[in-house]
Amino acid sequence: MNITISLVEFGDEKTFSIEKLKNWFPTGKFDKRYPQEYLKKWTNTNKKYLEFLGISCKWDDERKSLVLAPTNKIGLAPLKNPYGKKVYGSIVVKPRLGWTGIYEILEAINWKYQPLFLKGEEPIISNGVLPRWFKAIATLEAISQALNLLMKGMERRQIISKLPIGNINWNAYSTESVPYGKYDQFTSLITDYSIDLDIHRQFKGTVALIMKDILNPIVPTRLKIKAKQLIDNIERKLKNVEYSKPDVKKLTEIKLPNFYRSLYEKAIKRCIEYLNQSKFSIDTGNFYGLPWALKMDRLFEYWIEHWAYVFARKIGARFYSDIRNNSRIRFYNLGHWKSLSALRPDVVIEKGHKTLIIEAKYKKHLLYLQSGKHSTEIKEEHRRDVHQLLSYMSTSSNKKRIGCLIYPKIDDNTPNQIASLINYTNAKADTDIILCASSFHPEDMLNSLEHIWGEEYSPL
Repeated sequence: MNITISLVEFGDEKTFSIEKLKNWFPTGKFDKRYPQEYLKKWTNTNKKYLEFLGISCKWDDERKSLVLAPTNKIGLAPLKNPYGKKVYGSIVVKPRLGWTGIYEILEAINWKYQPLFLKGEEPIISNGVLPRWFKAIATLEAISQALNLLMKGMERRQIISKLPIGNINWNAYSTESVPYGKYDQFTSLITDYSIDLDIHRQFKGTVALIMKDILNPIVPTRLKIKAKQLIDNIERKLKNVEYSKPDVKKLTEIKLPNFYRSLYEKAIKRCIEYLNQSKFSIDTGNFYGLPWALKMDRLFEYWIEHWAYVFARKIGARFYSDIRNNSRIRFYNLGHWKSLSALRPDVVIEKGHKTLIIEAKYKKHLLYLQSGKHSTEIKEEHRRDVHQLLSYMSTSSNKKRIGCLIYPKIDDNTPNQIASLINYTNAKADTDIILCASSFHPEDMLNSLEHIWGEEYSPL
């Protein structure tokens, strides 16, 4: 039995009929006449994982269905069979905004925002891949088995010795040694029986990488203990071997003698597999298999802040942000009003006579406003957002002020909105307000900021 539940964040509910719910239980363990009784057992078993992903569940008595509703979180968690408590599936909440992989966004912002991982859980196969460190034991065992053969160096190398040993290069001896009185310098080709070979240097480098990965606090203790035993055994055998940075190309091209070839080739294959998965950072590797969750609205704020900073550096502007805790607008009041302490804009960019203030709003408002499908509550909430932006803009002493509410780009056909402020005397102030949408593509974000800063609103 393998149960997979897939939801989409941003408030989209999903309904499961009794027929579907029946498949969540072993044969004969679900009675359609009393679905709530059995669902209570299922939800109690998986309550930890549902709460971890911020998923609420309720029974719709009218439709005789279970309703699962996601919140602002995305992530992955296991599901356990209510009979036996074994993992028999997974539940995932996907982002509404498309991307290839969540790690790509986190890599782009240098992991300034970290997801929450659920510790002490069994790895879940996600995208067909397990965590990188999960392969550590198999790799260490393969290396250890190869080294148990005590295969000594089988490299042929050239040396200069004082005795004629090995295959002597008599031509070199007669032309390079004898004429110069160096009768005790023989150029020889010998078989090197030392253990300090390229293959063993690569093994040592791979083990060093594995050891670094295993130190991650989220790696289960039992795996750490097993890995340490294998690493100690390998390090004893490779004590006098030089360390070499592991490299897939070198491992692929290393030549081995016919005897012992099979076990060494197996170890090489394991090393290459481990290194190939190492193209992901250890943070990235955790996404393959471990239960994780993150808040999309918070990620959106970090995304906007990161690329706004990149843009500010590009144009040589001053940069302030709430994330960096340096965008607080303080008030000095003689009356000591406790109700007014500080305002905190998400992002402030200033250069010369111009100020740009940005607020990241992970909401559907822009789409709703354009389509006309908005309730009174949404309209009032949007009005409060605009008032909030105007209050931030009023604190700048610069002549030109631009305020921008940035929403997630849900629909590519949703146009942005631009407005210029007209004050109470019907005079046009040098203040613009922009409502624009951004995707999780750096070029999209940077291009929008460039047009906004340059007051080229038409391309928006």
